[in-house]
Amino acid sequence: MITVYVKRPHEAGVPAEVSGMNDLEELIGGAYEVVSDDGLTGISLIVNEDARGVEANNFPVTTDGYLDWVYGTCVFVKADGQSLTPDDLLRIDRFLTAKV
Repeated sequence: MITVYVKRPHEAGVPAEVSGMNDLEELIGGAYEVVSDDGLTGISLIVNEDARGVEANNFPVTTDGYLDWVYGTCVFVKADGQSLTPDDLLRIDRFLTAKV
């Protein structure tokens, strides 16, 4: 089990435990894509690209200098596959506070 951070539109983010990719797909609601934000080094964002334009927008991300939006549920994971640490969770909270 690893600790991840789940952010749904119009809700506060919460830590969660997952045991594998099936759990991530269940949280996201289908097939996933991995994206990143220039301001969150070492953290990856797991999103459902099929949610684009269908589900509510969640928050903006900047990747390689380009602004985009995350739609639907987003799961933050440690890029190296390890559990998010308390410091990582704090960084994500600060990131979302600045974005939302």
